[in-house]
Amino acid sequence: MRNSDIADMVDEMLNDEGPVQIGNLTFDRSEIVRRCDPTAYRIMVNECIDAMIDDLRYDQDRLDPETDMAEHQEIQERIDELENAYL
Repeated sequence: MRNSDIADMVDEMLNDEGPVQIGNLTFDRSEIVRRCDPTAYRIMVNECIDAMIDDLRYDQDRLDPETDMAEHQEIQERIDELENAYL
């Protein structure tokens, strides 16, 4: 999963409540956070990555590494990919 895919997921979550209107201007909530506090935005993206990794590790822990070796390896590859996606 690419960084942009994860950022898109965070944007969707932030924008879920609709845009913010200030006077005649309309802004996406994700744009406000990204521009006003880029550190907070990065933290949100990294927390999303952490949650995805936790979910994958939970799934992986439920597998038997010997009998479900292919699925276990596939999940590990997805975890490795996400660990490299931190902003």
